[in-house]
Parts: sequence; C-alpha cells; structure tokens
Amino acid sequence: MSIMRIRNILALITAIVIGMSLCGCSMQTESYTDSNMDFDQYGEGYPHIAEGADGYYYMSSDDIWFYDYDTGETSLYCNEFGSVDYLGYYDNAPYAVGDGALYVLSDDGSREKVFDIPEIENLSNTQITIHSGWLVACGLNEDGSAEVLRYSLEDGTCETIYELAEAEYVKVSPYSDIVYILAGNSQITELCGYDLDSLETSVLYSSGDCVFTDPFFRTTVEAAYMSEGGAVYAYNVTTGEISVSFDFNSDETTAYEIGGFAEYYVFAGYIDDSGYHLYVKDIYGNDKIVTDIALSDEIEAVICGSDSQRVFVMVNLGSSESSLIAVNYLNGEFETLW
Repeated sequence: MSIMRIRNILALITAIVIGMSLCGCSMQTESYTDSNMDFDQYGEGYPHIAEGADGYYYMSSDDIWFYDYDTGETSLYCNEFGSVDYLGYYDNAPYAVGDGALYVLSDDGSREKVFDIPEIENLSNTQITIHSGWLVACGLNEDGSAEVLRYSLEDGTCETIYELAEAEYVKVSPYSDIVYILAGNSQITELCGYDLDSLETSVLYSSGDCVFTDPFFRTTVEAAYMSEGGAVYAYNVTTGEISVSFDFNSDETTAYEIGGFAEYYVFAGYIDDSGYHLYVKDIYGNDKIVTDIALSDEIEAVICGSDSQRVFVMVNLGSSESSLIAVNYLNGEFETLW
C-alpha cells in the first residue's frame, strides 16, 4: 500500500522535528489546476482537508471546521454535515460530497445541494475533484472495472469518459484543459488524456512493460509522474514511454516509501526505532530536506496530505480528538495547526 500509515505513539504531541536543508536553491512552483488536488489524492478512508484562500477546511467527526491562516484559530464552519466523500475548494467556495450529492458550503454554516451524484455510491477506492467547471469522479465497480465519470457543474449532467476492465486502481490528475487518467492491473498500465474542450479521450500509453500496484499520480507541464515503492516514474511526452526518473532507495541502504506528490515536490519516508523519517526531493530528483519526527508506539499518525510547502500528519489521540502537524518541507520547520 503506497500511503504511509504510521502506527506509533507520538512521544509528545509537539513532536520533536529536526529539519536539515539540503539544497539552497528555490523552485518556481506553478498552480496547474483551479481546484485543490493536494489532499483528495489520498483517497478513501483518509482525513478530508481542503486548502482555501484564507485557511484550511477539514472534517472532524460529523462537522466541518475552518483553520484561519492569519489568526491561527479554528472555528466550526458547518455542523452535523455527516459522512464526507470529498472536501474541496473551487471558485472561492468550499464544496463537499456526501450522501450521493454535491454541496456548496457558505460562511453562515449553511449548505446548498448543487446536484445528486448517485453513481459514485457504486464505486470503491474513489477519487473526486472539481476542475474547470467539471466534477470528475473515478473508482472501481463491483465487477472490478475502472470507471471515470464527468459531471457538469452547471446542470449535473453525467457522462462516463473512461472504462477499463479488470482494473486494480484508477487515478485522475487534471492539468489545464486535460484530465489525465491512470489505470491498470498487474498486467497493464494505461495512461489516457480527456480533453475538456473536445470532450474526447485518447490513449497516451498502454503497455505491460511498466506496471504499478497503487501509484500516486501527478501531472505537470512537462510530464506525468507515477510512484512505485520508493521510485518515481515519468511519462515522456516526446517518446511516449514510461521509465524510472529517480529512486529514493538508490543507495540500497534504506527503505523509503513514497507518500505523495505536491506540485513540483515528492516526499517519501520510512520508520525505525527512532521514529519516522521524511525525505523530500523536487520532482526532478534534487534533494530538499530530511525531517525526523520522534514517535513511540500507541497513538496512530497518518500522512494525510500536502500542499505546495508542507506535509500534514494527522495524529489520532485515541478518542474523538485529533491533532494536525504541518511540516514545512522547504526548511524542515513544523507547527501543530490544531
């Protein structure tokens, strides 16, 4: 499983974090989508967080809360929402998917149904995002086939834009006017592009030469990137081939496992007796930081997301309470947000 789940007790909630900068150069990051794609990539069963213009929206129990960047304060945003399949931010408003419908949330704590999306109730391992006026949802059907659905935000019209029989995973990653789709099984990997202008899907790569189990997936202006264990693979738009770009474990002395992509960065980690070790590179393989989080062995902590500067670790305190630690992977500094 490519998402890193850490089962250990944090020695202190304010975990000891040591950051070491390995590279003094900075990168020019580019926002490649008009919807948040940094948290929904973590999929089913993980904390729902959305980055807005002024802070973070997140789920706790059945309620949606808001963390303000400037004040550092947390306030109740929408109470008793219920279960949430997706929480995102689009066109200056937070959106949530729950009970087979899409809702837009307001500052007064109210919610308004946009349209019903009953089709996702039949999907497992779902991923949902909003991009360029569309809601895109993907997942696996009961018969094992992969399906990607597109909904118009104007009227809720639904259309299947991609299917693959006997799939073990399916991922989407929008970039500009293309929704990139990655699906496959132990025999084949298929990479497709759905054009939001022409509304057509084209196959970019389909081969058994390079297969994945449950990859993270991210696209940039230059390439499509996928993960397997501690390795990053890249799709070359010129040659049409997928090959290893770099491997966190190239020295064969550690056992890093990739935990996700965020814009032009990729992070990986491993656990030993001294704690959890986070290693961040830029997407080209250049070192950024190494950060160590001291752990013990009773409380569950989960890498739950990332944005353009930080990796987020959700800590379950063994009750209904939880805490979120943000580790800045540009300089190694951290803070407990809530």
